[in-house]
Amino acid sequence: MVCAVANQKGGVGKTTTAINIAVLLAAGGERVLVIDADPQYALTRQLGLEVRSLGVNLVGVLAGRAGARDAIVTGVHGVDAIPGARELAGIEMSLVSEMARERFLHDALAPVRSAYRWIVIDTPPNLGLLTVNALVCADTVLAPVSGEDDASVHGILELRDTITRLTARLGVPPPLLVAVLTRWQAHRRSSRRIEAALIAAGLATVARIPSRSAAMVCSAEAGVPLAVSHPDRAVALAYRTVIDVLSGLEV
Repeated sequence: MVCAVANQKGGVGKTTTAINIAVLLAAGGERVLVIDADPQYALTRQLGLEVRSLGVNLVGVLAGRAGARDAIVTGVHGVDAIPGARELAGIEMSLVSEMARERFLHDALAPVRSAYRWIVIDTPPNLGLLTVNALVCADTVLAPVSGEDDASVHGILELRDTITRLTARLGVPPPLLVAVLTRWQAHRRSSRRIEAALIAAGLATVARIPSRSAAMVCSAEAGVPLAVSHPDRAVALAYRTVIDVLSGLEV
């Protein structure tokens, strides 16, 4: 199953969500590949990978200079990874003039897809071609929505519209869209208001991830996922709820 983590609004916890669900799936015995499709390559950095020391990354794969197998870094906190790099921004621009530009990632992953039970893709904070390529690959789209920012609700609604239009145009089944409420604080009105807005839009949340903590900051800076460095913290435990939901959706 391919899970794209997406929301065009930045700062909602996409990378943290992608890393921790990938690591937790792997900890449960699944074979997992995580892909960094964001030119900011935060997932790559937070996994502790140094782009300059790697021979191949997603840039080379999408440019057709290397196969997906060549770009995979194995055994990173229990998962395999295809790192990203800043040059993905240039690749995205070059895709605009290509035929079947929405399917480059889908086709590039074909040789390795059967080797993994789960592929998790972290996307940029926009609805550009890199995100669109991830959506075309996806069976499920996991959309983090910040409990501190009403704009992230608009982001997931626009994401839903994009998925509907894209899949209708390509004639493919739409992925299942599910929301994860991040930076949740039960005492804050904004968290309750945003969750109510999601429910009203038919997007009931599958989990509430507590607000950003010192442990999250430290784990990101150390290049170690929170699920590894602090497995018993509230955030890591909340992401286990997401794993339970995703496992129930698996086909």
